[in-house]
Amino acid sequence: MTTWMRRILKALNIPLLVSLAVFACIWEIVGRTADILTLPPLSAVLTAFARLWTNGVLTAPLLDSTIALMTGLGISLAAGSIVGIGIGLSRVAEVALGPFVKAGLSAPMIAFVPVFMMVFGIGPETRIATVIAFSVFVVATNATTAVRSADPITIEMAHSFGASRWRQLIEIQLPAGAPYFLAGLRLGVARGIKGLINGEVLIAIMGMGGLVKKYGTVFSMDQLYAVILLIVLYAAVAVGSVTLLGRLLLTEHRK
Repeated sequence: MTTWMRRILKALNIPLLVSLAVFACIWEIVGRTADILTLPPLSAVLTAFARLWTNGVLTAPLLDSTIALMTGLGISLAAGSIVGIGIGLSRVAEVALGPFVKAGLSAPMIAFVPVFMMVFGIGPETRIATVIAFSVFVVATNATTAVRSADPITIEMAHSFGASRWRQLIEIQLPAGAPYFLAGLRLGVARGIKGLINGEVLIAIMGMGGLVKKYGTVFSMDQLYAVILLIVLYAAVAVGSVTLLGRLLLTEHRK
């Protein structure tokens, strides 16, 4: 087998494709043979997906949700990185802010969505706040780990040569912690999407989560699964894109 063939087979991820094919076949067979109201055949779901996409029913909420997600993630990345780096560098910041980060990381943030609705109303601000609540703490935690992952001997050597703390951070700690920053970004994207959909389901009038609530309420199962399929694909593409970007950046950094 040639090198190019091996690369193509590795890129295709044959085991994953086989498992997806088996899953699709089982879904189709069970949906057609079993008398289960809540499980339509996969073919019916795909037909509903194509119809909703062609009619624009999915595209507008998808764009609306993406704007809220990108805004929330941008704020989370900036704020979480600043807080995490501060905790990693300063004992005072760790004592003052560390407990809040740990509490936010472990708390069920979905409970705060009603609070956000009362504060911001039912507009996009509530969804942005939900994305931030779900993602900012994991970004901060990974930023702290990133800063502390640098080799202490290297830092001590730089200090002995008169390097300032700022220069140590820029030239040693941040490059050494790049994998942890990227891991935080990847986890932040995944948690942000989770928060976005959960928040939209509770708000129930906008975005992809609003479609889940709409079709679930009227038991339109083929359309409900079509929206769920879109959400799963959306999350997979978003997390996969961030993972690929991270690998490319790390490869360039090692060079």
